[in-house]
Amino acid sequence: MNLNVKLGKCQEEIAEFIGFGYSIKETADLLKKPENTIKSTLKRIYEKAGIQKATELSKFVFCRRFDIPLSMCEPARQIVAVLFLCVYFFSMSADYDSDVYSRRARRVRTERVTRRIN
Repeated sequence: MNLNVKLGKCQEEIAEFIGFGYSIKETADLLKKPENTIKSTLKRIYEKAGIQKATELSKFVFCRRFDIPLSMCEPARQIVAVLFLCVYFFSMSADYDSDVYSRRARRVRTERVTRRIN
C-alpha cells in the first residue's frame, strides 16, 4: 500500500466515502454520479495505491486523513482494540448482577400466576 500516491479531487472524495463505509450506491447518490463511474474510479484508486480489498481502502483513507504512517497503524489498532475490550468486560461485569436478579423475579411471578390459574 502506498500512502504517498497522488489522487485527484474526485478520487479522494470517492475513496473517503467508500473508506468510511458508504456503499457504491450511496456514494453515487451523494456525489450525483453514475454507479459505473464510481466503480471505475475505485478500480483506478486500487491500482494506484496498491490496494486489493475494501478493508485496505479504509486503512488507506484513515492513515492519509490523519497523517499516520503505516508503521504506526498496527500498534495503534491493537491498543484501541484492548481498550474497547476492557470497556466491554467492565460493562458486562457491572450489569451482570442486576440482570440476574431481574430474571429471577420474572420467573417467580410467572410461576405464581400459573399456580393461581390452576
